[in-house]
Amino acid sequence: MTERDLHYPDQFIAALQAIWGDGFLSPGGPAEIATMMGTTRLDGMSVLDIGCGVGGIDLILVEEYGADHVTAIDVEPQLVDHAANRVSAANLGSRIAVQLVEPGPLPFDADSFDAVFSKDAMLHIPDKASLYADLLRVLRPGGRLIASDWLRGGPEDGPVPAVLEEWGRKTGLTADFATPSMTKRALEEAGFQDVRVRDRNEWYAGELRKEELQVTGPGFQQLEATIGMEAAIQRHQSFEIRKQAVAEGALRPCHLYGVKPT
Repeated sequence: MTERDLHYPDQFIAALQAIWGDGFLSPGGPAEIATMMGTTRLDGMSVLDIGCGVGGIDLILVEEYGADHVTAIDVEPQLVDHAANRVSAANLGSRIAVQLVEPGPLPFDADSFDAVFSKDAMLHIPDKASLYADLLRVLRPGGRLIASDWLRGGPEDGPVPAVLEEWGRKTGLTADFATPSMTKRALEEAGFQDVRVRDRNEWYAGELRKEELQVTGPGFQQLEATIGMEAAIQRHQSFEIRKQAVAEGALRPCHLYGVKPT
């Protein structure tokens, strides 16, 4: 896999962490993890983290939520390297296993995990029906899905809003957007019970106001010093498109929850 083939080359990783904090490639940091988790604890549980990125979340799942063991997976080797180095530096190698996987079905036996966690990674997987069925398969009976994903507004039978298409072109990311209602139905059809989809568009509008400080004025100058002028300009352009998409209601980050029947 060449640098050009990667969704997350090292410069992009540096840019995202410069904006959203060390260990995070998407908005919200530890506070958003806390909102996703609510009162849920992971004490004694085996957890699968899909799209672990650079591993910051996996440390939180162990250190703050009590997960006994986390299997952290991603499809890009440079991300796995970043995550593995972070886990090693925290001396958590006995409780967090970072694993490179191929896109496609999960390489785990049925009934392997007590919980599946994922933050803002599943948009890259277009076949949501197969994905959700696979998540259910690897969960033990009674196991929980706790995830967030980038969804879209508009009618189910309508096209992806043009502003989201533009965002994909600007960032070079391939993304697949479903609506909240499509997502809820797909999770239920896969076999999940107690499915909830919680819209976070209003919250993300607030996060964008914080992000604006990182991509304009002195924040832009600091970002430029970290990743270079060209990459900093790209991050600013991406911000402006996402700001428009959120204002239009086209981009709707959501929390997804479900339980495997016992």
